[in-house]
Amino acid sequence: MKTSALTLALFATLSSLSAAPSLWDNPVFQKKLLGSFGYSSEVEPPMSDSEANDYEQILPLIKDDPDTAMKYLEQLRGLPNSSARFDFLIGNLHFQQDRKQQAAAEFIKALAKFPDYRQAHANLAILYAQAGAHQEAVRHFTEAIRLGAVDGTNYGLLGISYLTLENYTSAEEAFRLASVLSPEVKDWEMGLMRALYMQERFPDVISMLDNMLKKTPDDDSLWSLQANAYLGKKDMLAAAANFEVLDRMGKLQPAQLATLGDIYVNENMLDVAAGAYLRAYEKDGGNDVAGPLRAAEILLAKEGFKSSRDLLQKVQSGKAQLGAEDRRRVMKLEAKINMAEGKESEAVTILTQVAELDPLDGETLLLLGGHYQKESNHEKAAFYYETAAGIEAFEADAKVRLAQLYAGMGKYADAIPLLKRAQDISPRDSVGKFLEDLERFMKNRR
Repeated sequence: MKTSALTLALFATLSSLSAAPSLWDNPVFQKKLLGSFGYSSEVEPPMSDSEANDYEQILPLIKDDPDTAMKYLEQLRGLPNSSARFDFLIGNLHFQQDRKQQAAAEFIKALAKFPDYRQAHANLAILYAQAGAHQEAVRHFTEAIRLGAVDGTNYGLLGISYLTLENYTSAEEAFRLASVLSPEVKDWEMGLMRALYMQERFPDVISMLDNMLKKTPDDDSLWSLQANAYLGKKDMLAAAANFEVLDRMGKLQPAQLATLGDIYVNENMLDVAAGAYLRAYEKDGGNDVAGPLRAAEILLAKEGFKSSRDLLQKVQSGKAQLGAEDRRRVMKLEAKINMAEGKESEAVTILTQVAELDPLDGETLLLLGGHYQKESNHEKAAFYYETAAGIEAFEADAKVRLAQLYAGMGKYADAIPLLKRAQDISPRDSVGKFLEDLERFMKNRR
């Protein structure tokens, strides 16, 4: 629908108007602009009898021969004390030809002659909205409305400007009035919904969408909007239900499927979550492994070892070519799953390979250190912790682990400076208590 395309373009401040429908081609604005070529002596600037006579002769040319009409209007505007009506008509002709800057300049001239020129305020407001000057657009829309230009288009575009200025309560009021005056323009209802959404009035948004879905249950965009509103309301299972409807319609996007997986993870429905993540991977063509690897890590953190491994195997058997970083990530995931399942030797073999491939992988070094500490291989554990401590992002954790190793070996004096350094880097209550206990113990030993 052309109105929708134009309204959405205005909402984005019409940064590339050439790609959007022309204002003149849009039926709403065509009707509005044609109407503004008319004359009503009650609300328009006055014209002398001779000006009115000239105007009546020019009026038929305005639509049929605008270039000739422009020449005559320029002549009439050049006469002493000419009516602001002629400046406005010249502006309208520029507006009709999409010459926006010239049109705005003429409307400003008309307002200088006749400050209460209602239609000049309204048309200038539209131009300002197109240019992204929404503060000025609001000023002229409200002035036009104050002067009696009470119609759905003015209120709707005023709402768009308020939305862009993040004045959501005023946008709400404008869109409500626009919807009453122009109920056939669905963009105003969508604008109202956005104004409510930005105020986090999610129940109101959901209620509006319920009514809209009763009329158009096959509109996937409405199901998607309502899902987002449910997410905003923290009603996760209701959002999941909407996503499932979208999936049955064949309209659920990979990112939404990933969100659906996250919802199921939070509800501890790990197998169902894995299915959603897998659908996201397959719907994306199996080319992007970042999503399923992230999903496998999430499932692993929730102890969904089988689900995590299933996703991992899908990635490994897929058509995507894994880069070096992704291969290491897959190996680490496999090692973590093995560890969780008690397959320590297989895990250590893989982790050792990862450490050889990337000696600066601090997480892998810490995992290896932890394994050898548990095996009471203090020398190897210390080696991996010391190596990890040389990596800035892992220094604090590595020094705490090394301090715990030394304390377990009875090397308390060696543990204390490590804990102090860790606290300097990243203070933590548990580490601070550990340090206090060690210092108290060493003091009592003296």
